[in-house]
Amino acid sequence: MRRALVLAAALALLAVPPARANGDPASDVLITQPVYVGPEVPLSAAEKERLTETVEAANERGYPIRVAVIAFTGDLGTAVSLWKHPQTYAKFLGSELAFVYTKPLLIAMPSGFGIYHRNKPVGTERQALSRLRAGRTPQALVQSTTQAVRALAASEGIVLPTGSSGGSEWRDKLIIAGVGLLIVALIAALVARSLRRGGAVAES
Repeated sequence: MRRALVLAAALALLAVPPARANGDPASDVLITQPVYVGPEVPLSAAEKERLTETVEAANERGYPIRVAVIAFTGDLGTAVSLWKHPQTYAKFLGSELAFVYTKPLLIAMPSGFGIYHRNKPVGTERQALSRLRAGRTPQALVQSTTQAVRALAASEGIVLPTGSSGGSEWRDKLIIAGVGLLIVALIAALVARSLRRGGAVAES
């Protein structure tokens, strides 16, 4: 009986999906989403939105791609030995996702880019990426990743529209400006009210 329990436990461990067994966060996210950016990456909503919109546009226009932005060693989970090896990590992550996704996969690290397309050559893609420099800071890395997605799509003759997140930035600025004007208006109203009260007291 005891041997049977031990055997059952061993089989249960073997049945654990690879993504969870090796603790690779990107593999968990990219199963269902097109973009992975580590949760600890200090990034504005506008920058992340721009990258996500670019990736979505690429997929909609005929260039399927998923993207992992690896800004810190912690974004690799237990695959930390692959830090500074974006091409090797691209193959590693691509193999993990193979049961749900086998199309182009882009990896961005401060040390460079990696591209993987299961069972297909990526020479053209790597040549397109060789013209770009990955950003060193998290924000610059995400910006350069957005450019990389555009370059990869362009290598297949697909031109992507400019990101609309610039509109989001303007919208945010307009909201801030509107709030500022409202505060000024409230202050002006309070000052005017105070002056009217002061005048009324003086007349009495």
